[in-house]
Amino acid sequence: MKLKSLLLTLSLFFSISVLAGHHEDPSAESVEKELREYVKDFMAKDYLAIASHFRAPMMYVGFGGTFTFSTEKEIVSMYKNMMSNIQEGYAYSTTDRIDVTRMSSTTYAADMYFTRYNAADVKIFEGRSIYMFGNQKGAWKMFSIIQAERE
Repeated sequence: MKLKSLLLTLSLFFSISVLAGHHEDPSAESVEKELREYVKDFMAKDYLAIASHFRAPMMYVGFGGTFTFSTEKEIVSMYKNMMSNIQEGYAYSTTDRIDVTRMSSTTYAADMYFTRYNAADVKIFEGRSIYMFGNQKGAWKMFSIIQAERE
């Protein structure tokens, strides 16, 4: 009887340990969900919806310099300009990898690898961006995008 009790206790302990190891961070999940919604709006070229994923002021750090956008209207204009200069033939993007890292209780970073394709499903660009998220009033919004080299 003692052996059964010991085995049951060990089994429960092991099960709890395994489940605890698979516990997800709800904030990280919310950040990733917000980022995926942003990607959908980006592909739809819905500029107001894109801007809704940001908190102004927003900083964009790209290979061509650093820019700050102070209002939603400026964010919309930046995305209209970006989409008018995107790779020729751009039709859609895929997310190849997203790694979300907790920086503090109110700040997360999302490192995203993505690929852009044309209408013939031919790869036209591979990229990587790091998005900084802050929680303001209970909602995760981006406040910075950093272009990064794809490794």
